[in-house]
Amino acid sequence: MQQPALVIVEDDSLFAQALTAFVEHLGYQVLSTADTELGAVQVVLECEPDVVLMDVRLIGGSGLDAASTIRQSSKVPIVFCTSYADDGAVQSAVQELGNAALIGKPFDEAELAALLANAVKKEPRAVIARPAVY
Repeated sequence: MQQPALVIVEDDSLFAQALTAFVEHLGYQVLSTADTELGAVQVVLECEPDVVLMDVRLIGGSGLDAASTIRQSSKVPIVFCTSYADDGAVQSAVQELGNAALIGKPFDEAELAALLANAVKKEPRAVIARPAVY
């Protein structure tokens, strides 16, 4: 099987670097990163990844709005990794997008790895992962 490819959309550059190292260790190829709503839409539509790993809050915008725009022309699976995973409005928005999942920050590595693996299997669904509680 070919190495799955993804795009990371995260406004915290250190966290984006950590995510990049983590997913590359899992065997994913990171095609690009973005930190704004507009940048997210552009790189996802240009790169056509197997999956997108996206934050909800972005510089000058929202990952949810970016995902909504992306959905107009792509059904790419999107895994949201956010501190707002326990917010009911965020959970509802992710479910409405379809083919999307949600996991809280800080995340459980095994849980995120499983969400990404399921996403690249092209199994459309909405999944809400249990937010991490500390």
